[in-house]
Amino acid sequence: MATNSQKEKHSVYIDATIPSYLVSKPSQVPKTAERQRITRTFWEDTRFELIVSDYVVNEISIGNREQAANRQHAVEGLTVVGVASLELDFARLLVAEKALPHNAFTDAVHIAVAATHNIHFLATWNFAHLANSHTKPKIEQICRNAGYTPPRIDTPEVILEVLSHV
Repeated sequence: MATNSQKEKHSVYIDATIPSYLVSKPSQVPKTAERQRITRTFWEDTRFELIVSDYVVNEISIGNREQAANRQHAVEGLTVVGVASLELDFARLLVAEKALPHNAFTDAVHIAVAATHNIHFLATWNFAHLANSHTKPKIEQICRNAGYTPPRIDTPEVILEVLSHV
């Protein structure tokens, strides 16, 4: 997809946590408020081509009706990648190889979509299964063994920091 040239954008797959932080009501909890601020900065950064899958579109439609509508509105106009047997099979492999637990299959789908579509980054606030140092090495190994370049899985904060040095 994108390269590091000034004209092309960095491809970033976003999971459901990103639009959730983007449109949620301002938090009084300092850590959450900071993540909301960072998410807005990240969202507005023109260096990124933000990409979602139909799994993300489905995820963000669940819950409080007003908030779901706000999340759906936020992703309008983004590139939407369909999830087919290739992505589902790779997600199953990630779970079978114990990169993620069975109850995190949707997270495995997010990784599979980003890897199979050669997307540079996977942005998330999900520390349990995605943006943590325990799962990343196994995920990266499985991606490489399957012939894919693994996406860099990080929070919007880290992605912004990484690109500030490019």
